[in-house]
Amino acid sequence: MKLCSVSFIFSVIAIQVLHLSTIVNGQQVMDSCNSTLPLEDLALDSSLFQCVEVWSDQNYILRYAKTVENTWSFILSTPDSNAYIAIGFSTNGRMVGSSAIVGWITSDGESGDAKQYLLGGMSPGDVIPDQGDLKIVNGSLMIESVSSRLYMSFQLTAELPREKLLYAMGPAGFFPSSPEFRLREHQFVTTTTINYNTGSATIGPAMSPGSAMTGAAQSPSSPAPSLSSAYGLSPSLLFFVLSLVALKFY
Repeated sequence: MKLCSVSFIFSVIAIQVLHLSTIVNGQQVMDSCNSTLPLEDLALDSSLFQCVEVWSDQNYILRYAKTVENTWSFILSTPDSNAYIAIGFSTNGRMVGSSAIVGWITSDGESGDAKQYLLGGMSPGDVIPDQGDLKIVNGSLMIESVSSRLYMSFQLTAELPREKLLYAMGPAGFFPSSPEFRLREHQFVTTTTINYNTGSATIGPAMSPGSAMTGAAQSPSSPAPSLSSAYGLSPSLLFFVLSLVALKFY
């Protein structure tokens, strides 16, 4: 009876581990530069876009193309992490003084929006919605959710857009709301420098929010290990090992 109880307990544990592992692995739908864009209303042939994996830890993918004279199209693809996403255009690699495009879709999928923000300082009150010096083509700014990913697209009027770009993810569960549309401090941020003429990009290190404000980089943080990799074991093998340990002490 005791052996059956021990086996039952470890069976329950293994089922829960397998279930949680499935949830963790299923939360993020991956994108890559080899993937086909799942957007229906693309005004431009997707094969014309340059593509850069700008933030591998968070699976941020940026596609861009010069569509007509002095007009550039951008599509930022990210996992839908129940948070706002942002891309900033900077003259010096710092957030302060740059202009950003921020987008979000609420967790219930009922509402979403995308706006330009002026990153005027280091406090939330200095981040001002509907201001900035990016010349966004009217009607081009939008965000949509497809298969658990966010696609934020827009067009800029510029001879050459700023090459120093910043990317950020907001705190989970928070979305800007009317009437002020204030942002809370983001959780993560990283940078790239893009050569629009050649399509090459230099990926910068991940930074803390404070470091991004001043431009001081820190070592990139490693993503959290999955349940199956934390101990170098798959859930089923972990169950087998735990069962042997239980039998040994039975």
